[in-house]
Order: sequence, then C-alpha cells, then structure tokens
Amino acid sequence: MDLTVSETKKRGEMELQHFSHHHPLLFIQHQSVTDKAALCFGCGKLIDGPSYGCNDCKYYLHKRCAELELTPHLNHPFHPQHLLTLFPESPYEGRGGCDFCRRPSPGFVYHCDPCQFDLHINCALLQSSIAPNFPTSLHQHPLFFIQDHNDEVNRNCFGCMKPLSGPIYLCLDGCFSSTCFFILHKQCAELPLEINHPYDRRKHPLTLLPRPPTHLHNCCCYLCKIQWKGFVYSCSFCKIELTLEDVSAPPTIKNASHEHPWTLLSRQRSFICDFCGTTGDRTPYICAICDLLVHKNCISLPQNIMITRHNHVISHSYSLPQQDELCRICYEEVDTRYGSYHCSASDCNYIAHVHCATDKAVWDGKTIPEDYDERSMKALDESINWITDVVEEMSFGEITVAVEIKHAYHDHNLRLTFSGEMNDDGQCDGCMRPISTPFYSCEQCKFFLHKECAELSRRKRHPFHKHLLTLTNSVGFSTCSACRRPHHGFRYKCNDGDCRQFFKCDIRCILLLETLEHPSHEHSLFLIHNFSAKCSACRRNGNSWNMAYRCTKHCDFTLDLECATLPLTAWYKHDRHPLTLTCTDDSDPSQHYCDLCEHERDPNDRFYYCAECDNSLHFICAIGDIPYLKIGSNIDKHPFHNHPHSFTIVKNIWDCPPCKYCGEVCNEQVLQCKESECNLSVHWFCPAIIRWFSNSNESSF
Repeated sequence: MDLTVSETKKRGEMELQHFSHHHPLLFIQHQSVTDKAALCFGCGKLIDGPSYGCNDCKYYLHKRCAELELTPHLNHPFHPQHLLTLFPESPYEGRGGCDFCRRPSPGFVYHCDPCQFDLHINCALLQSSIAPNFPTSLHQHPLFFIQDHNDEVNRNCFGCMKPLSGPIYLCLDGCFSSTCFFILHKQCAELPLEINHPYDRRKHPLTLLPRPPTHLHNCCCYLCKIQWKGFVYSCSFCKIELTLEDVSAPPTIKNASHEHPWTLLSRQRSFICDFCGTTGDRTPYICAICDLLVHKNCISLPQNIMITRHNHVISHSYSLPQQDELCRICYEEVDTRYGSYHCSASDCNYIAHVHCATDKAVWDGKTIPEDYDERSMKALDESINWITDVVEEMSFGEITVAVEIKHAYHDHNLRLTFSGEMNDDGQCDGCMRPISTPFYSCEQCKFFLHKECAELSRRKRHPFHKHLLTLTNSVGFSTCSACRRPHHGFRYKCNDGDCRQFFKCDIRCILLLETLEHPSHEHSLFLIHNFSAKCSACRRNGNSWNMAYRCTKHCDFTLDLECATLPLTAWYKHDRHPLTLTCTDDSDPSQHYCDLCEHERDPNDRFYYCAECDNSLHFICAIGDIPYLKIGSNIDKHPFHNHPHSFTIVKNIWDCPPCKYCGEVCNEQVLQCKESECNLSVHWFCPAIIRWFSNSNESSF
C-alpha cells in the first residue's frame, strides 16, 4: 500500500492523492453549504475546519487526518500477537467498534484479520507502556500506562467512579469489555495501600480495598454490608469506610458561588442537603453563618446550565419562596425549601430537581458563564443552523415566503407548491411520510420535501439526547435509535464523543416533544429516561436507550417510542373514511378479526378502526411493515436470494403472491426481485428475516 502524499499547485489549489480514496482530494479552506453536515472519513467526526475533499464522491478528510504519517503495518502493544494492517475503514463495521475505546469504528483503522481486532487511528497513536510492579492486591493482571489519553476511553474510573481524564492505567487482559473493565486515573492507581484517617485520630490504619470480598451470598459480615462502589478505605475494627472522595476532602472549601467558606463536619451523620434536597449519611460540609449543610459535590454545582428539556438557561437557587411546584422532568413535587433549578425568564415558571436537571441523560455537563447573554446565544445558534439557500422569495401581505430554495441534500433547486392533487405514492424525501401541501419539489426529478422538513435546523437540541444532534441524509436505509423502525431520508445523528455513529433519530421521532397528548390515555404523558418497564400498548420492554412516555399523574401507564410514533390515522383501500388508531377492543370476541388479512386480532393490541364502516385492521396491515422506506428504492443485499442487487421496495397490489419464506400475504410494502423471470416477493418482517437480522447484528446496509 502506497501511503505517500503528493501535493501540487493547481489553479491556486492544493491537491492531495490519499491512499484512502481513488480520486485526488482538493484542499478546502472554508466549508460550503453542501459540506455543512459532512463527516471526516478518517476519524468520523464533523468537519470543523480546513479539510481535503472530493466533492463528486462527498468524501472529506480533516486536514490533520489527511496529513497523518501512517505506516501500512504496525506492531502495537495492545495486540502483540499479530501485525496490524492499515485499512480505510473496518471490514467488520457492524460488530462492536474499536477494541480499545469500544466505540463504533468509522474511518481509518489498524486491523488484524485472524483476530478481528480493530484500533482507531487515534487509539493506535496513543503512547503506552507496561506498568511494572502494580500491586496484585489491587489487580491481578499487568496494566498499561497511557500518558496521552484524552477522551478515547469514555468511561468512569474503577477507583473513584468519576469520568476519566489525563493519564490512565488500563487492563487489556480480559478485563476491558462492554460489561467488565478495570481502568484507573493515574492518581487512583498510585494511592497508598494504608493511610491514617486524615481528620479523625483512630487507633488503626485504614486499608485500601479495591473490590467487595468473595463471600457467601447470605454473609452478614461488616465488609459485605458496605455499599461498594469503587475503592474504599476501611477499618473493620472501627466499623468505618471512606470513599476516595471522603479521604481527599479538604477541611475547608472556598467557592465563588458562596460568600463564606465551607467547613468539613468530620463525622458520619444523616442530613438533608440544602443545595439538592436529598439525604446524606456521611460527612457534610457546613456553613455555620448561613446554617447550611451540603454534600461536598453540591458545593460545586454549576450556577447556570442548558438542558435538552428547556429552551432557556436554568439557574440554581436554594432560596425560592415556598410554593407547590412539580419538577418538569420527573413530575414529582419540588420542595422549594431546598435547592432546585429554575428558569429566570419573566414569563416562564420552569423548575426541576437538582438531580433531574443534572442527570447525564438530560445535561451534557457544560456550564453557562455568569455573564451569558441568552439573546446572543440564540442568534449564534440560529446563524449556524440554516441548511438551505433562498433563491427566490415572494411577499404575501406582511408574510415573506421562500418559493425557491437550494437545499444541501439535493443537487437541483426546489420550488414551493401550496396546493394541488397529491399522488398516492408520493413520499417526502425527508420524513418519508406521504407528501402533502405545502411542499418543495424538484422539476427535474421526483424529489419532494414538506416545507417543515426543508426548514429543519442543521443542528438541534432534543429531549431524547443530551448532545446536539446534526441533520444528515442517510445513504441506504438506517434504523432509528428511538422507535427502532427502518427508514430512508433525513435523520438527526449525534457526533459527540461516545455517541458518535450510534444515536440516530428519524424525523418523525424528532418531532416529538418532552410531553405528549395521546388518545390511548386520558392524562398527559412525559418523557422518561433509564426506564425499562413494559409498554402498556404493545407489552414489550423498552429499547436499548430505555426511553418511554409515562403518565404525568403517575398512573401505571407507559408508552414506548415505537407506539408513540404510530400515525393516528391510516387509510384502507376498501374504506372511504380514515381509520383511527385504537388501543383496546371491548366488542364481541367474534369480531376480533382483521378485515385485510382475515386473521384473528388480539383485543388488547393496537389496531386501526373505522366506526362508520366497522372495518378493523391490524396496525401492521394498515400502515405496512416498512412504511418509511422509499418506494422504488433498491436493497443491495439479501441473505436468502442469489440474484445480486435485485430487490426493489414496491407498494403491494391486491392478490399479490405470498411471501416466499413465511407464506403470508405481504402487506402494503414488499421486496420484489427485479429479474424478469423471477416472481419472488418477500415479506420484510417474516420470521426467517427477523432471525437473520438478529444473528447478523446489522442495523443498516
């Protein structure tokens, strides 16, 4: 493999021939509109500065990634068994990512084929060495010392349970996996094995314990009663245990957000923290002048933060007037005698518990400076969000409308249509829903965008995810992380840290808000994270992101995102009325049948119903298996058919042949072979295909 880089001056531009791409790459000093959401094919991150690119292929590299001096083969201490070979991308992209940082593997990797081992470029370039003489009482395997770690390994330290930063010690000998790992800050790895209590004179030294002892499950000894998270210093005689944070706690703390110093109360006692309103049972800090008791961590609570659940900056306060308020995140009562986050905007009464507002699923960990200007923040955000260029505008009274635009995800100009007869097969190329007015369309090809889809922001905050999401146009189909449905068209994707190439959300889900009114329940519903109970509609457990909607009145009702995004109406070809989504059926059991497939319906399952014509359809019969895949698009590979590049997504016709593999009549959309002599139809969600997808662990192709 030739990794040399040639640079020539051509019409004032710098040209580079890179090993990863067959065309020369031109130097790009500033991004154009068409590049606004481009990702670097080297590291997988958003292009954010000078780059090299091939505009014809939409292939881009950061300047720093393109100019790396890389050897075609590498001996690496993380994988000493075999030589690693440089690849433009991992040949095993869907199987779990880099074997060091455990993230998906976009871009360049060093790869070992016999072991199916990958290393991201950034991980392969880390400076590392074996750490000698590490105490076996703390860990039984030798550790690697990594001096230049930044954010490649986005995990918590096994010792102090805080996010990693700076140099780290890491075990790669079977202890670093998705469920079990041993990784330490440098300072935690070099802790003394015994100490004296720093602020309380005891007769016995405290011993560093790295993990719970191996005792019987019904053991009641002192050590087994410790609530064990990370390393602890313990003395079994004195019945005391201290976390690393307790040991390192200074006797006094001065903080800019409070005018008086905080003094450590060096004894274990129960208290309610005045800053967060939750109980504590260890060593609090006290301000005797203000009569406040707080957790050590709460002293450094940020004053101003921005969360995904609210459009304004919210501020911490511990002196609000006593009033009855509900937290707008968990919908439990907020005791305003203690600390909370609230919105200071004059017409806004938003309030949230401290731990709800600072939850990792809601807040990205960034603070807002004291002198922030919210109007300037919004103006800056809006200035980078526009993904279209206006070509022509028209005024209607006081309203100005863009009647012709150039969109970043289409090569031709788009014209606005306000009215007209719709084609039944027309789909918006953004959200994949049936096209309806007003919409933009291309006069040269069948490309449609609802006006609201054309005006989507390039970047967006959303309650589903703590990081900013970036609008992209999927190549092939993708699976939404929220509702788990396959779809074509636009999606919002996270390009931040550990979520890169992982969290992606289709347009229908991105239109959901943090609260939801749904006909299946009498009360409003609110979005909740880290929740895995069964959905009340489909009775399945939550998806891998554990998001659902729950009742604001805390009824025992939950709606998962797949059920929450089902269209409220659907059409049946033999009914002139729209069918309405219905969740329960108390009619005569003899009527519990689908009028399309004529199979029995579960009366407790969702279905579509027309009261005037008494038509009932399974929800899958009404909207189809794959309603958000593009009709006419091709599926490039299929596990059960030997005609390459031969399957097309087509809209079903009445009396079509049954599915080749499950024997059922295919509903609405089917896969059909394009070969003229082949009359094969495939039902997308037939059991055989579901089993194949489960075994292959593929989310898109």
